[in-house]
Amino acid sequence: MGYSAKQRKVKMTIEGAEKIVKDLKAMEDAAANVMMAGAKAGGKIALEYAKRNCPEDTGALKQSLNLTEDKATATKATVKVDYDKSLKYGTYVELGARGRVANPFLRNAVDDNQNKINEAIVAQISKAVGRII
Repeated sequence: MGYSAKQRKVKMTIEGAEKIVKDLKAMEDAAANVMMAGAKAGGKIALEYAKRNCPEDTGALKQSLNLTEDKATATKATVKVDYDKSLKYGTYVELGARGRVANPFLRNAVDDNQNKINEAIVAQISKAVGRII
């Protein structure tokens, strides 16, 4: 005598399913908010460094530096540290041009502070979930 396993479909209903879906959605939104708070904490470190190291002529480029929220999900969040793109010369300052040496104040803001940025992100997320590091 042999044994045969067959896949069976089970159909069920859950009382209060709408509330469960609503609660799960709220948890996802809360997680996205926590992730964004962490990203912003790290972004602020990069922004401060970029402002300190941005070359100044008129000061317009330095004053235009800002942090903006980009996208956030329950597992990932991004922010941008950038300058006002109407200042066309910002790219030439950052990357250099023919006859002009690059001064990568934005790239270095992240590269030179990677550990501090990571620590700020972890600390912010840990604080939000109730675990102080």
